[in-house]
Amino acid sequence: MSDREMADRALPRSADVATGRILLAVGGYLGFVALGMIAMFFYVKADAPAAFTPPLERRFPQPSLQTSPQQDLAEILLKQRQPLSEYEWMDKSKGLARIPIDRAIDIVIARGERGYDPLAASPAPTDQTAPGAQQ
Repeated sequence: MSDREMADRALPRSADVATGRILLAVGGYLGFVALGMIAMFFYVKADAPAAFTPPLERRFPQPSLQTSPQQDLAEILLKQRQPLSEYEWMDKSKGLARIPIDRAIDIVIARGERGYDPLAASPAPTDQTAPGAQQ
């Protein structure tokens, strides 16, 4: 290219963008957001004053541990085994009694092959129907 052609060429133009206005708009927006956040802070602080204080640390009470677990286990086992080792009337009017488990085992063994058969036949149902029952 010749010097003449170079001289005729236009120099780069400045941008047609108003940089000052853009910076002013962005600054205004950020200022508006900052004012809104400050306003919300004071609103929340006035409405719920405890919102910005850390909660008090509360400790759980210490567990009450067993001081003598072997003795506790022995007491529980004794309470569980006691009904299995003594005689007691369950329903005296019907003749139901509790017998020691060892005695019950001896009775079943003594019966031999028929050890688990019912002791007595259950009474046959009567032909009477209950009041209000449908026939």
